[in-house]
Amino acid sequence: MKIFRFFTLILFLISLFCNGQTNLEKVKTFFPDSKKLKKENIDWYRLSVPENWDKIHERKIALAVSVLKSKTTAKKEPVVFIQGGPGGNTITEIMFWVNHPLRKNHDIILIDLRGTGFSQPQLCPDLGKKFFEILSKNQSDEQDVKDKVQVSLACQQDMIDQGIDMGAYNSISVANDLHALKNALKIPTWNVYGVSYGTFISQTYAKIYAQDVHTLTLDSSIPNISQYYTHNTKNYVQSLNKVFNDCRKNPKCGKEYPDLEEVYYNNIAELSKRPLTVTIDQAIIPSGKFTYNAEDYKIAIQQSLYDKKLAEVLPLLIYQFKERNTATLAGLVRAFSGALSLNYGSYFCFTCNEAVPSNHLKKYDSISSQYKKLQGGLSFYRSDFNVCSEWNKQDPHLLPGLSLINDNPFRVLILSGGLDPITPDYFAKETAQNFKRNVQIINGYTYGHGLGYTETGAHIINNFIEKKPLTDSLMQNFNQKNISFKTGITLNKGVVALAGDINSKKWYYFIPLLLSIGVIVVILTGTLINIFSRKSNLSSIALLLMSVTILAFIISLGLGINETLKSNYYLLAFGLPSKWNFVLVLYKLSVFLSVTAFIVIIIKDFRNNIPLYGMIFLAVGIIHFYFFNWV
Repeated sequence: MKIFRFFTLILFLISLFCNGQTNLEKVKTFFPDSKKLKKENIDWYRLSVPENWDKIHERKIALAVSVLKSKTTAKKEPVVFIQGGPGGNTITEIMFWVNHPLRKNHDIILIDLRGTGFSQPQLCPDLGKKFFEILSKNQSDEQDVKDKVQVSLACQQDMIDQGIDMGAYNSISVANDLHALKNALKIPTWNVYGVSYGTFISQTYAKIYAQDVHTLTLDSSIPNISQYYTHNTKNYVQSLNKVFNDCRKNPKCGKEYPDLEEVYYNNIAELSKRPLTVTIDQAIIPSGKFTYNAEDYKIAIQQSLYDKKLAEVLPLLIYQFKERNTATLAGLVRAFSGALSLNYGSYFCFTCNEAVPSNHLKKYDSISSQYKKLQGGLSFYRSDFNVCSEWNKQDPHLLPGLSLINDNPFRVLILSGGLDPITPDYFAKETAQNFKRNVQIINGYTYGHGLGYTETGAHIINNFIEKKPLTDSLMQNFNQKNISFKTGITLNKGVVALAGDINSKKWYYFIPLLLSIGVIVVILTGTLINIFSRKSNLSSIALLLMSVTILAFIISLGLGINETLKSNYYLLAFGLPSKWNFVLVLYKLSVFLSVTAFIVIIIKDFRNNIPLYGMIFLAVGIIHFYFFNWV
């Protein structure tokens, strides 16, 4: 007993000493231009910690921290969120947490992990753009890998030149950061919530500092880092097969997208022979071109499985590749342009320090070779072996393996998506074996990666942390056993273009359109007054019919887009459900009536009031400029 007390005292003194090497400083908001966040009760901090916890007197780094205060006076244990990636940004997504169910009774603590987001230093945050440009080129897979290795090593050299200790960016260092933050905020215990790679970090933290943890939530969990890469191809194919089987069993999907599995693999073969180039906004890629080859196609479909709503349109998307629909596939590039937004310097420090060395390339290739129609697995992930092989030659910092087996005194919730291609549902069962007690698994068959980002998932996590029952009404979405595929979609390049403009243009881009619609409303009002006062003529009638159809089109389009957004916003990358086909008819009619009104006015009345009719012609012309893709 005396020996135990002695070691406890030693650990306590070491903890005090290490905490003396950290400093928590309150700072101004990281979002000075956000009016909404100014109204929220949020504390902003920078936590200074040793870059290398084994060299606590040397270089310090500054971690960005945001504490969203509970909306009630209830003082329940705070929730700290641990982002995945590795290298993902956390605080930039703060708006997701402002009205999160957890915030009702808990402070929510967001931290940009070392090397990411607003923390300093950031590690190669622009490297993802370079990767995206590499993917966009019409070149061989081998050249893609060479280029990826080259720009990654340039990132590494930049960090070496800055004196960054790359070996200090790993899960154990983050565990020490979290422990230091908890102590600096004077929190006895907190609820730890990790997602994706953040679940590995969370388990590492819970293993080293079990006394810090009140509950542990693991969303899309990693049970063992040595399986993270090795079984990647198998996991992808398993998720794909669920989509193929569900579509085959679904009468509407099976009829509209027959032989989906065969079409998927035929696309790989076809794109290997004939890559497909689409034109995109130069703001996304300077060249204005993106070429889909077989590997780009495979990773696009794999990434689509991450999201429940994207999975619902996967049959439609696969068929767009079959039909080589450049308008739709250009929109897909825009949708995925933000997918490579990680801080890739941090990504490779973690990956090359602790993930890839625990995996085996020969085993990865051996498993991938079993899926011959896939033609070698996913080079997007396999190339990490190439990068890390060169990365570790330059500056090797391999982290010894840490067992995640935990004799936990805390409760554990594990969320798992049935379509998740990177941390599949069987990972949840294996993760549960890391804990000896108090483990609960929640599976959403029709969901992909990151279930906690959904409304249902957020409420389930809240109920778990607060020890509230998971009612049937709460679980009904997660209990769905069949994917709700979206069928009956009418492709329309005008909808695709409009959706792209709404997503990419600044609000002031639409000012001329709004002013022109206002002019049309005035025209409608004026012509109605003339008709009711019996002062109408042929020009008035023509203007009335034109304005009515234009406004009917715009209102119907707005209703159709709004309904589609509520159903599945990804549909706007293709068109609208067929029930809204009349919108296109209305637009064509409005074009015809606009031309007719112009002819009538020029013949009958234009000279009588050139400024008025000139303004009308300009307003109508502007409206049709915004919607010219519809005809």
